[in-house]
Amino acid sequence: MRTESPNGTLASPGRLLEMLTDRFGAFEAIAMASIKLARHVPEDELSMDQLVAEAVLEFGDDLRAASEAAAKWRSAEAAR
Repeated sequence: MRTESPNGTLASPGRLLEMLTDRFGAFEAIAMASIKLARHVPEDELSMDQLVAEAVLEFGDDLRAASEAAAKWRSAEAAR
């Protein structure tokens, strides 16, 4: 993940959270597919264990909440 722009400035913590949230979507897609497939195929054929899949989805929710909180904080700081 690029943390610096071409001109050498560092990405803000809020921007880093946005990038992580976007990239985490791939893990969430795998987790969702694993949970749906678990109803029809043996667990050893899944790309992700069901408990891990549920933890991934929970972490995704937490990551989005942190990103939203950072955006609100950034807006409040800009309003000062």
